[in-house]
Amino acid sequence: MLIGDIVRQNANNWPRKAAIVCGNDRLDYTALNVRVNRVANALVRRRINYGDRVAVLGRNSIDYLCLYFATAKVGAVLVPLNFWHRAEEHRYVFTDSEPKMLFYEPEYDSVVRDATAGLAIDLLRLTPALEESSPEADWQDFISGAGDEEPDTKIQPDSAHMILYTSGTTGRPKGAVLSHSRTIADAFGMVAAMRLRQNDTFINYFPSFHVGNWDHMKLFLLVGARVVMMREFDAAAALEAIAREKVTVLLGVPTMLHALLTHADFGKTDLSSIRLVYYGAYDPSGIIGRTADVFGAREGRIEMGHTYGLTEGGPFISYCPPEQVFSHWGSIGRAIPGIEVALLDDSGHPVPAGQPGEICARGPRMTGYWRNTAATDAALAGGWLHTGDVGVADENGFLWIVDRKKDMIRTGGQNVFSKEVEDCLAAHPKVAEAAVIGVPDPIYEERVCAVIVLREATDDEDALRAELSAFVRERIAGYNVPRDWAFVESLPKTPVGKTMKHVLRERFGSMFHSGAHGGTGSGATRE
Repeated sequence: MLIGDIVRQNANNWPRKAAIVCGNDRLDYTALNVRVNRVANALVRRRINYGDRVAVLGRNSIDYLCLYFATAKVGAVLVPLNFWHRAEEHRYVFTDSEPKMLFYEPEYDSVVRDATAGLAIDLLRLTPALEESSPEADWQDFISGAGDEEPDTKIQPDSAHMILYTSGTTGRPKGAVLSHSRTIADAFGMVAAMRLRQNDTFINYFPSFHVGNWDHMKLFLLVGARVVMMREFDAAAALEAIAREKVTVLLGVPTMLHALLTHADFGKTDLSSIRLVYYGAYDPSGIIGRTADVFGAREGRIEMGHTYGLTEGGPFISYCPPEQVFSHWGSIGRAIPGIEVALLDDSGHPVPAGQPGEICARGPRMTGYWRNTAATDAALAGGWLHTGDVGVADENGFLWIVDRKKDMIRTGGQNVFSKEVEDCLAAHPKVAEAAVIGVPDPIYEERVCAVIVLREATDDEDALRAELSAFVRERIAGYNVPRDWAFVESLPKTPVGKTMKHVLRERFGSMFHSGAHGGTGSGATRE
């Protein structure tokens, strides 16, 4: 089975079954497949060939979803772009992935112009502009006259269908290459683990560039369920859609769940249709527990499940199902069908039950990092996918995450890699050295904390914090901007000059340290 077969087979098997709701658009599987085929044939007409990369910069929409399936049907490779990124970040992805086409929404005209200057990329607006027509062909011109027959392209299951870029712990972002076989095999495993139903309605409000968007949505489309797709997350709009569309399955990270639970309309919203809330998150502040209480999960009014995975995986690695989630609270469960998990030490040897080791997995995973052999070899050393997360397992194989090997911060559902922020700060003329760590946050899981050594002391730290914040925001996506700042005389170093992050975490806080559930730590000032 291939990616395009999801909509093609459902159109044959359940032609009038509701598939997608997005704004005013409501498509059954037949209508969705017809639109996908028109986009696919328009791509072929535009000379998009097997293996060509097609980048997209926009928020969730029916047209974007059609591009996801259409590129897969013609053997092309979709490259979703982070709409929070700046022009310089986009330009790196363009020069690395070399897309043949770029679809983008009109609001990104300026950033696209700067990011593509001098590059040979076929530009096309994903939706028509409101102002006078631009030199680029708009979406309606693109699909006009395209046939709705199935594309005649023979796809190899191991061929790539998408490249998702993730920030790097040691340098530039890396593109995880995802194949048809990876995405389909993983979907079957997770559908079985979660026991999803064809009469489910799933609400998807994850951003279009995030693995949480495509790989959670695929589960429900695979079983012929219905997806309510929002442009982006908005608590008020999500609550209204849950009641209107009788949503049955809700996915959340603590940031989103907190926004829903604390919204003024929450208590007035009919949530009776929800049968399952599942989540994938560290939870130092207890938001998941409060969600369980509010929805009545402990009394059995709904079910809850805890999932774990990563972009480089299928992405799903493990799942703690509803019948075990409260007896193993905080556990990410056990490996889903088709996945093998091991906890390995630094020498690649398994650790005993109860001892910490890196969570490593075999099964559906990325093919590798695009044009980055060294990073691929490190991530897949010994035939295992190395997650960078440190876990412990009990005698029955239930897993708990206790630390990270990667120098990564998870804030509001986004991954922030410390080195990227440190490199940005180091470029500021007033900064001599910078170390970036994550500290606990009651809503965002973690927040970014910058520990700074200045070239010269300052009498106005408030003004300097504002200056450094603006400096970072201008250069990289806004979620990387530190919210906590500490100015110190020196950073703790090893004899070979490496910053000892564990010392900084002991001082300023870590979500993996017992008792470190909130607060700003000692000596850090919060924005």
